[in-house]
Amino acid sequence: MIRFNKAIAAAALLFAMPTGASALGISIVNVSSTGASTSFLQNGDTITFDLRLDNPTNVPVFGLGVAVSGFDTPGTTNAISSGLQLQAGGLVAANAFSDGFDPEPSNTNSLPNFRTAPTNVWALSLINPQAVTTSLFNGVDTVGYSGDGTQDNGPLGQTGANGIHFRVSYTLLVNNFGPTQNLNLVFGTDAASGAVAIGAGGNEIPFSNATYALSVIPEPGTALLMGLGLAALASRRR
Repeated sequence: MIRFNKAIAAAALLFAMPTGASALGISIVNVSSTGASTSFLQNGDTITFDLRLDNPTNVPVFGLGVAVSGFDTPGTTNAISSGLQLQAGGLVAANAFSDGFDPEPSNTNSLPNFRTAPTNVWALSLINPQAVTTSLFNGVDTVGYSGDGTQDNGPLGQTGANGIHFRVSYTLLVNNFGPTQNLNLVFGTDAASGAVAIGAGGNEIPFSNATYALSVIPEPGTALLMGLGLAALASRRR
């Protein structure tokens, strides 16, 4: 039996910029890969996303949860899996939507970050593989914050006009023989896992997510071998 242990991921980046009345949302600032391209990932390559929160209209924010969803982890059996595995060492914001940058410990006027690094939140499922959500940020306060995001403390220091709030990485580990899979990684709020944006009165605020479309497919050589095998099988049946 031929073991297919490589895959190529064809990726297309779709930017979902914040729109609508609130203009509150998240943007993908940069995507990098340890492989030759961010559009085609070979098995074992790591892809990294830099993300920035946007609040240009200064919508008061009392609570915020930011997550990544739309994928599952590598299966430990022959079950179909998207093959994406969260990498340790990702960075997240120290605070978000501050009214001003203040490095002093006494500064409590910001949404406190409950995560020191991205972490997987597993779905309650007995099916392997399991769908997961990566939690990037959970913050709440009794005061609404309406900063424009340019004065926040991100993983690389003060975010500034072109800074980032989050950096998260995944490694492609394909260990199954399944068909091509089309994934949509969604960065932003995810009500199913409790990641939402809360405004005055405890009401949920509209939030514009960013989406990254990713297709995991067999490598060209594997696809060719599969095609030849099917052709040979068909000829035998004639």
